[in-house]
Amino acid sequence: MIKVLAIPLLLVYSILVYGQDAGEANTEKIREHAQNLKTFAQNEKGSTRIGILIDMSLPSRKKRFFVIDLQNDSILLAGVCAHGQGNDVNREEVVFSNKPGSYCTSEGRYKIGTKFQGEYGTGYRLLGLDSTNSNALKRDIVFHAYYKVADEENANVVCRSNGCPMVSLAIFKETEKLIDAESRPVLMWIYK
Repeated sequence: MIKVLAIPLLLVYSILVYGQDAGEANTEKIREHAQNLKTFAQNEKGSTRIGILIDMSLPSRKKRFFVIDLQNDSILLAGVCAHGQGNDVNREEVVFSNKPGSYCTSEGRYKIGTKFQGEYGTGYRLLGLDSTNSNALKRDIVFHAYYKVADEENANVVCRSNGCPMVSLAIFKETEKLIDAESRPVLMWIYK
């Protein structure tokens, strides 16, 4: 079972992603994105309590999906996350595209929309808020779980999606509880 954490952002990010000797620039990246997401959420009337950051500059086998407590500057949950396959299902490097039919992940900020039951179980529609992801609804880009995504980091790369950010079922269930507890829409930011 995945447990929700509330550990200071800088410390957890350093240990989970880069090891004990993380460089200051690397740990500041997520902190800056969290602060920017909180400011953006205020302007968009979104949740300023929690947000989701997905750092696609990290390898797929590493924890790069983070549910952030925006008020206490801490990571509540971290997990591995799949990215879009694009034109090469074996490519580890993330290639972003907003083009329909590209099977790529789209960079940018999203509003997590309505919950639904689909081919892969429960999911959330993603509404793109930037020009780089404005076709998210048209492309059926959603946030969902997939059984081939591991709960923990391992030596293998994560399977690819058709552009959707996919996490393990355990990570999804914990994230779902946090999203559903919010009265305002939760925002997600995919970047590298």
